[in-house]
Amino acid sequence: MPASARIYSRVLVPLDGSSAAEFAIRFGMDLASKHEAELVLLYLHYLPMPEGSPAEPEGLTLGQMDEYLEKLQKDIRAAGVRVQGQAVQTRDLSGALLKVIDAERISVMVISTQGRTALLRWLFGSGVEKALTSLPVPLLLVRPMYQKVVVPLDGSRWSESAIPRAAEIARVHDAEVILLHVYQTKGGDYAGQWALAGQQEIAEQSFEQAQEELVGLRNRLRYEGLRVRDVMLRGGNPAQTICDFVESEEGISMIVMSTHGRTGIARWLMGSVAQSVIKNARCPVTLVHPDK
Repeated sequence: MPASARIYSRVLVPLDGSSAAEFAIRFGMDLASKHEAELVLLYLHYLPMPEGSPAEPEGLTLGQMDEYLEKLQKDIRAAGVRVQGQAVQTRDLSGALLKVIDAERISVMVISTQGRTALLRWLFGSGVEKALTSLPVPLLLVRPMYQKVVVPLDGSRWSESAIPRAAEIARVHDAEVILLHVYQTKGGDYAGQWALAGQQEIAEQSFEQAQEELVGLRNRLRYEGLRVRDVMLRGGNPAQTICDFVESEEGISMIVMSTHGRTGIARWLMGSVAQSVIKNARCPVTLVHPDK
């Protein structure tokens, strides 16, 4: 039986140094493996300064980009896929990309829809749709699994126990962490329940105090190198407030939250919120046991 003809001979994956852009590599490797093709990794670095400027370009040097690409190539070769890497500094990203496609006889391009900025817009600017239709090769677009990870907080140490797991997910997928504090007024039912659970300091916490603690958590995570945003909302129904926020915010991929606390009332209180979020949220929910 004759061997099937190869459709693709060279597969191009453009990169910008982010793990979101690297998400496309696994799909490029799959194509290259199935078609016995070579994978080409292209690091395109934009030079913002004007012609003739003596200033050094921002970001990585060519040598650092080569080291970055070599590390990726080593892992890809270990998987049995032929691969080469190129690093290009340019003021014309889309033009440089087209030159590489022509010079390297690229058969297909695999690109992530996300990067340090949205990768497609980073390459093609505001005319992205028109630019894509003019590409001389087929294009496979892949979307990273996680873009934004929400961590609901209420001022308790129990709720904060979900932060390390959310941070771990964000690091792997280059996602943004959103610390969402749903503040309850002192006279509200939820605050009263916290008091019954022996958490009087949470029940009596002022909006300003809660906001200050939230900013502290945000700054700590930023210091660790994560992209983090804090959001402070008032809401009588914590679960509904969480779900409404997730519905209104574009790009949220997951909620990571604590399940319950140690005491019976706290266990019931936080468990009921988590249960309601699981039932009504439009995205996956990861539950973290605060006592583990």
